[in-house]
Amino acid sequence: MRTAVRFFILVLLLAAVAHEAPAQKKLPSAAKIVDNYLKALGGKKSVSALKDTTYNWTIQLNDQPIGTATTQRKPPSSERWELTFGNGQIISATNTRSAWELGLDNHLRTLTGAESAAAKLRATLDSSRLVDFKKLNLLARVVSLGDLAAEPAYIVDFSSRSGAHFQYYFSMKTGLITKMTGDVNKTRVIFDQYRAVNGIQEPHRLRMNVEGSGELTLLLEKVTFNTGIDDKLFDPPGAKDGLDVVALMREVERNQDELENRVAEYAFKQTETDREIDSKGALKKETVKVYEVYPLPNREPVQKLISENGVPLSPERAAKEDRRVQEEFEKAEREKEKDEKKVSQRRAEREKKEAEGTEISPFLKACEFVSPRREVLSGRETIVFDFRPRPGFKPQTREESLVAKLIGVVWIDPVDKQVIRLEARLAEGFKMAGGLLVSLKPGAALVIEQTRMEQGVWLPRFAHINLSVKVLLFAGGDYNKTIEWSDYKHFAGDVKDYKIDAPKP
Repeated sequence: MRTAVRFFILVLLLAAVAHEAPAQKKLPSAAKIVDNYLKALGGKKSVSALKDTTYNWTIQLNDQPIGTATTQRKPPSSERWELTFGNGQIISATNTRSAWELGLDNHLRTLTGAESAAAKLRATLDSSRLVDFKKLNLLARVVSLGDLAAEPAYIVDFSSRSGAHFQYYFSMKTGLITKMTGDVNKTRVIFDQYRAVNGIQEPHRLRMNVEGSGELTLLLEKVTFNTGIDDKLFDPPGAKDGLDVVALMREVERNQDELENRVAEYAFKQTETDREIDSKGALKKETVKVYEVYPLPNREPVQKLISENGVPLSPERAAKEDRRVQEEFEKAEREKEKDEKKVSQRRAEREKKEAEGTEISPFLKACEFVSPRREVLSGRETIVFDFRPRPGFKPQTREESLVAKLIGVVWIDPVDKQVIRLEARLAEGFKMAGGLLVSLKPGAALVIEQTRMEQGVWLPRFAHINLSVKVLLFAGGDYNKTIEWSDYKHFAGDVKDYKIDAPKP
């Protein structure tokens, strides 16, 4: 965990310059379409006054009632669905940190990957009703004109910096949303029979189609506003056996030193994918680089570039890389004792603080843990919990200031006491030197995963970083990077054993 958080903090200071794509002609901007939508809905002022909304539905299949549903929403990004059928209940919810579902089998599952990103984006779009969507760190672009039952509509693609997308159809005649589609689970919703409730236009019939479930029709029976919905309603249910997350995390952090030493014994392949995304969410450019990575004791590993965008390096460039890597090895050999001394000193200082009880990680200091629970991830039993800033915490260092703005989810292997997966997101903007040095927008995010090798050691498998940053008042843009680690091969762990040739298994 300590390594992951520090890695995130380091990456947050990187930036990639992005230039806006030319605006599409003859189509209004996404902002203009949304403004018209809010007017049609009842006016931006009236919509902004909605602090929460509760919907009660009847569910039909083939025009026959088969159950009931309740939808609860709270801006800016919380949403909960309860679908009740004769054979049980399905509950799904999304909050600012996580998305989860409780199925008919009564098994709790915290969503990951594309499912999680899509659920969070949809919850934000639904609960905010698109009010000030740009301030919610959402991107939007007008794709084209479309037809829905012979009614022309503007199609607007809304996306998050994590890569989720939904397409909304806005009627050219009424300005209201008539359709929504999403690639994840092939989601499609048709909105019709709009009628005013307390001055707000609400669709009284939804036709929902999710991959594998067929089309369900939801008929609105009742809608209520501003009832004071508690934020806890959107939290996943916690385990009933009283999990001690703080004690678990202390064990995880104590494992970090041993883990870092073991990682330094492995060479591996590292694939880095960098994407440039414009201000409307469209992909401008993608670059893929593949490295062979050779660990070095007590210092950063050496990376050797072997290909770019699927093309191996030219003989001249490959020879240059070989020479550079060999020089790094020779330098490491010369400074071996110096590096060992530095690492030994840092370890002694940390052990002293631990003995005195003063060594507490910024993560444990700055965060509180929500809804600890037991789940299965990739076939392994895990302990999962959300985290968020601790109320009243006053950071003393720059690192603590940054960590104190993070929210997210952690999956822990309870046997090996290792982090399996970590999702962290910046809930608030972060500035250094009042924004003169660096300014990060809310939504900057990191996802990492580790995998357990046959030897029992846990090694990194995947990381994804995305952020929007401005550096030194001038340079900046959207930074989106994926790193994948593979082909791990064990080394003896000494510089003299390394060669430029591919490591032997």
